[in-house]
Amino acid sequence: MIRNLLSLPPVMVAVCWSLWLGLLPSLAQAAISIAESPDDLNPSPRVELLEDPERRYSIESLLEGCQALSWQDSEQEALNFSFSGSAWWVRFELVNDTSGPVRRLLELAMPMHDYLDAWVVNDGGAVVQSWQTGDRRGFDSRPVAHRTFVFPLYLAPGEAYSVLLRLDTHDGLFDATPLYLMEDERFLAKSQRELMAFSLYFGALLALMIYNLLLFLATRERILLHYVVYLGSFFLLMFLSRGFAFQYWWPNWPTFNNQLVPVNIGLFAVALAIFSDSYLNLPRHSPRLSSVVRWVAFLSIVSTLPALWGNYGPLFLLIIPSAILLSMSLLVLAAWRSWRGDILARLYLVAWSVLLVGITLYLLRVAGVLPYNLITEYAIQVGSSIEFLLLALGLAWKINRLKNDKIAAERATLEMQRLANQRLEEQVMARTLALEEANRQLVDMARTDPLTGLLNRRQFGECLDEELRRSGRSGQPLLFAVMDIDAFKTYNDTYGHQAGDEVLVRVAALLHTHFRRSGDRLFRLGGEEFGLLFEADSLEAGYEALERFRASLEALGITHRGAAHGVITASFGLVTCEDQSQIVDAQSLYFQADQAMYEAKAQSRNRIVTRHLASAREGLAE
Repeated sequence: MIRNLLSLPPVMVAVCWSLWLGLLPSLAQAAISIAESPDDLNPSPRVELLEDPERRYSIESLLEGCQALSWQDSEQEALNFSFSGSAWWVRFELVNDTSGPVRRLLELAMPMHDYLDAWVVNDGGAVVQSWQTGDRRGFDSRPVAHRTFVFPLYLAPGEAYSVLLRLDTHDGLFDATPLYLMEDERFLAKSQRELMAFSLYFGALLALMIYNLLLFLATRERILLHYVVYLGSFFLLMFLSRGFAFQYWWPNWPTFNNQLVPVNIGLFAVALAIFSDSYLNLPRHSPRLSSVVRWVAFLSIVSTLPALWGNYGPLFLLIIPSAILLSMSLLVLAAWRSWRGDILARLYLVAWSVLLVGITLYLLRVAGVLPYNLITEYAIQVGSSIEFLLLALGLAWKINRLKNDKIAAERATLEMQRLANQRLEEQVMARTLALEEANRQLVDMARTDPLTGLLNRRQFGECLDEELRRSGRSGQPLLFAVMDIDAFKTYNDTYGHQAGDEVLVRVAALLHTHFRRSGDRLFRLGGEEFGLLFEADSLEAGYEALERFRASLEALGITHRGAAHGVITASFGLVTCEDQSQIVDAQSLYFQADQAMYEAKAQSRNRIVTRHLASAREGLAE
């Protein structure tokens, strides 16, 4: 560049450099004198701006040519390009009109600039200092290790210098940036004041977090944990946005630092929604509004997810409406609960309103609506400090109220216990009756054969006596049969007792299939012997029903090598009685059926022998 400039005729060089140094008033601002003021200088209103929408300019192209470019006077108290897809150039002149060399520090007092390049050009057109830094580059790219961007400028006596800055973004969001030009001592004093203020601020947040966390561990009140999470997300958000996290925690991870800022905004929205929901007790007072708040918070965090893929600036176009919607929702809810007389809601309304004012001022400053000043820059810190103190006061009041509610609940519990004691005898009596009923059920279970599920021998006597009495009253014939599985001992000896038990279970299941009428009773009388008390209109009908069962049993085809028929069969003794006076009791009826069954055994088994009263006649199976 310098070679190209020197190759021009001397007259052209002089004209071009005159244009560059601002000798033509229409093209440049007047140079800033280092000795102009002993206080900090703010060059922002006196700089010139050049928009580079296509990013076609470089420092060489700006220094090589002398063509007139569309530089515009800034006249801003702080550089503020807000949302812009262009790169921006900043230019101003410095003159050291003192008799000695001077060092000055130029600070861009905003830590969140993606790409920031700076050059110092002497009056001969040579670049004497240059830097390439930004928060998307490693922290070690900064000439001064500070959370903001600080450039040391060395000015020789009687020399004039041009300072050029190029600001560019990864995705179109510029934050408002004040400029300061100051001596080392002034910068050190300013940094110490800021560090002291931020230390007190962050220390207060940490103290509140630790205190409420200890309270949560002591009381197990979930709202305290929600408050700690809310404080923690806000603490991290402020620590990130003020540049401390990048400086102290992850100076070599610029991409992660930029991704975490919008994501943490979404996390803060979720933490705020959960805390507010718990603080205002919305699930009890208004479950629908509680769901609305949670959904708005969910939309807020979803809108921040594209930051994980590097899209940062456009997210604020989504985050700001979501934040406004969430803020308005919380304000309306707090106002509604306040109107209903909720003291906690009134404290919350005041606290949230203070923070909301601070957030609004900051967002309007980011959007370029409001100018940069101490109020708009630190409004969030001031508002949040007041808010957190008011919320802590509200939590203390809430815990005290919970304590009083607990005492009232204990008194109510004692009263309930007193009333419960009056009903204790009734309950004991009811439990006794229930226990007796359970005992009766156990007795019934004791009367059932555990293997087959049929009624056992004890139940047989009771049921048969009952049926004898009923049959005597109704005049209906009574049919009773005894069944014994043929050669069952041989089967057990041959196939084992487990196989024998399986046969008994299958026989019982087949009995249930054939005798399902309401008056039918099935018994396991012992071993392989079964009793059947069933309903039928006559001996012939009973015989036919029993014959069908006998045939079905044989058709099962359960192999029995020791039996005459090669399969499991049974012998039956069937007794019918129309005149119950001839049957003294159940044992007498059983004796008749058992004798008939033994006759069937004697007649080569697998058959039915019937008896009518004391007479017997044989019915052969088909």
